[in-house]
Amino acid sequence: MAFLKIKKKVIKEIDSTLGKVKKVDALLEAVVSARKVFVVGTGRTKLMIEAFAQRLRHLGIDANVVGEVIQAPASKDDLLLVASGSGESVLPLCIAARARKIGMKIGLITARKKSSISKVADFSIYIPAPMKFDSYKDKRSFQPLGSLFEQSLLLLCDILIILIQKKKGLSRKYLRKYHANLE
Repeated sequence: MAFLKIKKKVIKEIDSTLGKVKKVDALLEAVVSARKVFVVGTGRTKLMIEAFAQRLRHLGIDANVVGEVIQAPASKDDLLLVASGSGESVLPLCIAARARKIGMKIGLITARKKSSISKVADFSIYIPAPMKFDSYKDKRSFQPLGSLFEQSLLLLCDILIILIQKKKGLSRKYLRKYHANLE
């Protein structure tokens, strides 16, 4: 069946891509040491980083999605985590510049080592995946547009959640305490 062949290929690509990700400890420490964590992204990447913010809340971490109506104010004790495959997305770039003026620590998860946002960020996590406007000469994927980056971003963030949970010694019961209960 075509589905099973494609599934195997997708999983192999994600495994290979995540196997090349470095500096995860820097991101882990930045999240754990921040008073509040703010996330920003656009498009499908925004959906992935919003899922991370939700899981951070399940860990009892004060996480906010930039631009939401109930977003808390930011301070120099907080972390802005930008997810941008290109590192050039206009809104995240503007938000990162504003965060820099506030004195926040800024992390970037991206598919480009050099970008406008990487110049503002304190640290970057590089996911080697093609983006929608990349030539496919250097970074190949049989998946469309930025799918490999977005999938890898979601899994990277879910793995970080497990690492934070272990680091803080939090049980599943503790996480349920912070899970939505009006559903």
